[in-house]
Amino acid sequence: MATLPLRPHFKHYSGSEEDPRRKTAEYNEMATRVIEHVNALIANNSDENQQYMFAEIAIDLGLTADQVRSAFSYVGHDGMTIHVTEDDRVALARYKSKS
Repeated sequence: MATLPLRPHFKHYSGSEEDPRRKTAEYNEMATRVIEHVNALIANNSDENQQYMFAEIAIDLGLTADQVRSAFSYVGHDGMTIHVTEDDRVALARYKSKS
């Protein structure tokens, strides 16, 4: 069961080579963008049970489904289903749109 708000699955590189450092930073920025987007989708959906497909998220963000999938830990191959409790809604409050 996912803990909300979701957190990105980061890559780590502690070496001194610039190219791997840059690629790791780019990946981590992408993962953060994906997770922030999904947290906002969850927060702004009033359903208790929600399902998100990686391909749809990828279209929203201009990424591939594989890139989106890699941003998460412990998810299915094509997407994920999330059960949202009232405590989760409190934890997701900062992602809720005011519109």
